[in-house]
Amino acid sequence: MTNFGPKARLAAAGAVALALAACDDRGGRVDAPEPAPLADLSAMEALPYAEPARVAYREPAEAYAWAERAYGLQRAVYDTPPDYGFGYGDIEPLAWETGDDWAMYAEPWDDGYRYYYYEPGAAYPYFVRDDDYGYGYGAGGVLVAVFDAGGRYLPVDGVYRMAPAAGRYYARGHDLRSAARRAPRIQVTDRIWAQRAPQVVRTADPWLRAARDDRQWRAWRGRDQDRELRRFEPEAARRAERTKQWRERDDRREAAAAIRVNQDPRRHGAEIRQQQAERQRLQVERQGAGDAPRREQAQRQQAQRAQAERERLTERHQQAQQQRQQADQQREHAQQQWRQAEQQQRQQAQNQQAQRQQAAQQQRQLAQQQRRQDQQRAQQAQQQRQQADQQRHQQQRQRQAQARSAEQQGQPAAGRERGGKDPGKDSGRGRDRKD
Repeated sequence: MTNFGPKARLAAAGAVALALAACDDRGGRVDAPEPAPLADLSAMEALPYAEPARVAYREPAEAYAWAERAYGLQRAVYDTPPDYGFGYGDIEPLAWETGDDWAMYAEPWDDGYRYYYYEPGAAYPYFVRDDDYGYGYGAGGVLVAVFDAGGRYLPVDGVYRMAPAAGRYYARGHDLRSAARRAPRIQVTDRIWAQRAPQVVRTADPWLRAARDDRQWRAWRGRDQDRELRRFEPEAARRAERTKQWRERDDRREAAAAIRVNQDPRRHGAEIRQQQAERQRLQVERQGAGDAPRREQAQRQQAQRAQAERERLTERHQQAQQQRQQADQQREHAQQQWRQAEQQQRQQAQNQQAQRQQAAQQQRQLAQQQRRQDQQRAQQAQQQRQQADQQRHQQQRQRQAQARSAEQQGQPAAGRERGGKDPGKDSGRGRDRKD
């Protein structure tokens, strides 16, 4: 039998293995492909044994949410240092946790990583991903959907074929979660992250590309209106700020290294060789090599991988510098636009304030004019009253003068008031006519 690696053997077993008795979520029998021979299941010995996952297949319209949450979480922490590492047997998985307690673990596997995704407070993963497939789990570890490396949604028979691998991954995810909670946390230094970052990025990129490129997945995301992705936007912003600080420290370290090279190239070369030897020694100790040939082979492989990682890291650093420059240009352009918009808003506010002041001034002038008119009308009314009073007084004085004049002439004032006739004269005339 050909000696495949753990990853290849597990993928081959997952493609042909099947639970002997598959039931749907209602407890009834469903049609499923024939089970794989028991000999093929031995390829899964890289993981501890667990029962095949129960299957409750869900249509894409519903189950894409599992993959979308895994994509959103990985995108939010992409290319950022982990929060900590922890011991798990002879390996050290990496852990990323969001501010609201979502978590992602990266378990070293062959020359890459396997990823486990957890909801807040959950003891089991809701999604597990290796290089070939992604597995979505419902309540109780029921397998609801499987996605291939390109983001394609597997049909129901494919989901049943992957049930044995999904069961082992689900159990493994629980063990990792328990170990992470009880084991001491290991600080992931900048030096360690610089070594591991290329592998983490290399194993994360295919899943991120799949989520962006798969047409049906994109169509579902459009209908969902990015609801699953928006929950991780605050974490992405927080991680971006941390990454910026880490890169600034990295740039300062590179500048200091360049200075050391200019000052004493031989000394800097010796430091690099010492660091390489230290990394090789640690790797050999972790592998627990028992004999000298195996240690030498492990050292050669580690040296080759370290060289490849340095080359990839250098290339990625150059790309990151270009991206930072572009980001700085975009940020400067955005700030300039913001300043222009702010200046326009200030100018508009000033114009509006000037208009309000002018309107208030006009209202004050109108009010003053109205008050002056009211005062003028009041003065005119007062003058008219005074004139009327004077006229009454004058008429009264005239009547009084007339009355005094009539008394002096011997005429009763009352007679004069009745027509100015003399009663004596009238009576005399009467007597004359009578006589």
